[in-house]
Amino acid sequence: MTPPNVSLILVMVCFWATLWLVQRYLIRPVGATLAERQNRVASAQEEWSACNEEHLAAIARIESEVDEAAREAAQVRATLRQEAMDARQTAIETAKARAEARLVEAVDELDRNAEEARGELRNAARKLAHMLAERLLAREVRS
Repeated sequence: MTPPNVSLILVMVCFWATLWLVQRYLIRPVGATLAERQNRVASAQEEWSACNEEHLAAIARIESEVDEAAREAAQVRATLRQEAMDARQTAIETAKARAEARLVEAVDELDRNAEEARGELRNAARKLAHMLAERLLAREVRS
């Protein structure tokens, strides 16, 4: 039998020593760094998800508040519009009533003036008739 080849044993010892050194000083630290990086990425992803959900909830809340404010504004606007229309209608009715009253006063005044004018015309007609009768008869006529 031939004695074992010592160089093969030395190569194997060098291989296992190199493997142990590479494993201890290269592969484990790089693996730990990658694992830490993966944990930080997962943690950041969870934090982002939580912040994003909070952001979306805040947006939804603000949108609902804006919608509610728009509804309230529409109600206030409708109420104020109705009040303005009522005030306008009241003002129109008041103005119509004043105009009607002034028209009645003007018609009454015209009727009084017309009656006075008729009375004056009657008196003037009587005087003219009296004067005409005196001139035609050439003497004084008693009324």
